[in-house]
Amino acid sequence: MGSDTRPTLLNLASQSLVRNEVLTISVLEYLPSVFFPLLFKEAAMQRKTKMIKILVEYWPYSCLQVGLLINNPNLEIFQTILDGVSTWLKRKYRPRMHTLQLVDLRDGHHSSSDMQVGREGRNHLVETMLEEQVVEGHSRCRRNQRLRVFSDLSFMFPVQEDKRQAQLLQWAKKRRNFLHLCCEKLEIGAMEVSKVRDSLKLLEPEFVKELELNTVANLSKLEKIVPCISKMINLQKLMLVRIFEPRIHTTKEKENVTKIISLFSKLSCLQHLTIDDVYFLTGHMNELFRCLKSPLVSLKITLCQFTQSDLSSFAQPWNYSQLKHLCLKGAILTYLDVFPLNTFLKSVANTLQILELEDCSMNDFQLSILLPTVAQCPQLTCLNLYDNEISVDALKDFLHQTTDLSQLTTEMYPAPVEVYNEFDYVEVESFSQLCAELMDELTAVRKPKSICFGSYPCYDCSTRYIYENEVKLCECHE
Repeated sequence: MGSDTRPTLLNLASQSLVRNEVLTISVLEYLPSVFFPLLFKEAAMQRKTKMIKILVEYWPYSCLQVGLLINNPNLEIFQTILDGVSTWLKRKYRPRMHTLQLVDLRDGHHSSSDMQVGREGRNHLVETMLEEQVVEGHSRCRRNQRLRVFSDLSFMFPVQEDKRQAQLLQWAKKRRNFLHLCCEKLEIGAMEVSKVRDSLKLLEPEFVKELELNTVANLSKLEKIVPCISKMINLQKLMLVRIFEPRIHTTKEKENVTKIISLFSKLSCLQHLTIDDVYFLTGHMNELFRCLKSPLVSLKITLCQFTQSDLSSFAQPWNYSQLKHLCLKGAILTYLDVFPLNTFLKSVANTLQILELEDCSMNDFQLSILLPTVAQCPQLTCLNLYDNEISVDALKDFLHQTTDLSQLTTEMYPAPVEVYNEFDYVEVESFSQLCAELMDELTAVRKPKSICFGSYPCYDCSTRYIYENEVKLCECHE
């Protein structure tokens, strides 16, 4: 039997109150607090903007979590909510003797398990959280603290600027002396630097926990926003994605690189670092690692060119004592000495849970250096070795060494080099036979949970031949 989705008396009463808008507004100050979340949701569904504004004005809790009450409000309703919040900024009279302290405008901020579908789906969660707010409000007196407004912000595409975000920033700018605009997740891309900097001045930088710098395009642009980023002292996750320009190493460019790398010494809470398709750190990894003040939990360096000194930097002392996730996807190691990387893997063997060495173009010899150490990582749950040039004998040798990797739940291995013909296309019969042999070798020593062997992406359709318990052809041969 499914759960009972019939509306409760409280829901029916709320729907009736919203329909009788004039009467409800006149007595709103005296309504029990439990009605407010339901009235807010119902008023949004019926697009009763006047009632929404009054509900915000008389909101009886210290926190208004808009995303928990309505999903993706349109511009009119969003502006109505902001208008209601504005009434709290200068008023002396406090309805019900409460003070609105925090407004959360983020969509989908709460986990999917909390966000149930349906008109009544989230009522229990809303009521529980609001009850906690009442208790918290009684235990703390924060009347002199400015109202905090939370919203995720994205400055990625100048042509498709978020109208709601522009609305919020314009509203906040006019009221910056009366509120704190807070952002935990911030994205900066191809927008004009001056516009981004002006917007960042509205933010309380210490609230930013996650920052993505995506397609910023060049060092000079990135350097101009370093002073703003350096104030984000509680930043936990930083992503540098697709920052590029011709490799002309002028004196000014080298100064910019030094300034950008020095930024990391100010990020004392950084735990997750992603560097994806970023050219300017080539030859500077040692400097970067030395600047890291807090232990990283995850390090992803993808599609970046490594020098031997960069790879050797991994073996130098730096904050890796808590590292759980290492990804070097697309870092070509073919002509590099991987012994420093092996030394590093030994240092993190007791904490490492995810290791991704996909598309590193490693050969048998390099793999023979690394994999005995990999096989001694007791916490490893995910291993990805796709797109490396490994023979069937080398793969068999490694699989025999994985008997102690009992925590592995996901394993992705490259199809052996013997499955390709002289034109580098997959020979299906050979692929099926050799992968079946490898699977038998592995199941003889342990029982894998999820394992697959994959070819290089097909030249014609960019999908892989996959072998799990049977062959799955690439899309152009299905």
